[in-house]
Amino acid sequence: MTELISGGHFGTLTFVIGMVAVIFFMLPYSNRKKHIYQLVGAALAVAISMISVFNYSLYPELMDLVLHHSSFVKVLNLIITLFSLFYLTNLYLVELRTTREKLDYSSNHDMLTGLYNRRFFESIMKRSKDEKETSFSVAMLDVDDFKKINDTHGHETGDRVLAAVSKCIESCLPQDAVAVRWGGEEFVLYLPQVENSRALEVLETFRTKLSEQKIYHKGTRVAITATIGLCTGESIADYEEYLRQADEKLYWGKKHGKNQIVK
Repeated sequence: MTELISGGHFGTLTFVIGMVAVIFFMLPYSNRKKHIYQLVGAALAVAISMISVFNYSLYPELMDLVLHHSSFVKVLNLIITLFSLFYLTNLYLVELRTTREKLDYSSNHDMLTGLYNRRFFESIMKRSKDEKETSFSVAMLDVDDFKKINDTHGHETGDRVLAAVSKCIESCLPQDAVAVRWGGEEFVLYLPQVENSRALEVLETFRTKLSEQKIYHKGTRVAITATIGLCTGESIADYEEYLRQADEKLYWGKKHGKNQIVK
């Protein structure tokens, strides 16, 4: 409308073209109206160009006044367009970065417990295979009678138990340790440069703290204990073998009383 009044001298064309770009950035690809909006914008841009070419105006008697202020209005429209494009593009990039960070987090972490997932752990261990050999400890941990907890108290309570286990793990492990939800109620704890005796102290602290957790279901306290298999190694390249040994010790502990650390 401003171009129809000004005979195409107000430079609104820049704003319309800018909005066509904004629609491309801001609307999701799945929006069916996205291309319609862009087509309308492109048609308006062509129409405004024709108005400018033919100097058509609804009010030709105002042309002297329009031409007097046209330079200022053109610059103002250009500034508004550039500001809008820069601001919204930056907004789009921030949103894109946030989305990428969320995707990275969800691909590397277990969403229930917040611990790293098995895929991430295996990737960092494979990348570390060529590092200088150094001692480390690895533990396999399994929540005792977890199926019974789910069957007796429900899966929601089971999820609360897993969340409590993960919080205990995070509060007890050294800063550079890696805690992983391996699958179901099973966890892997990787403690770099930690000898067997020190790892045993850490795990015993965790086991004690876990048994003190107070989770209730309908007034009944849910007892939480865990059985742990511990293995210490010298070569990260053989981490799978140490994991297998820790798993065998875990299995032995489950068969012989549970709620213990098998070293």
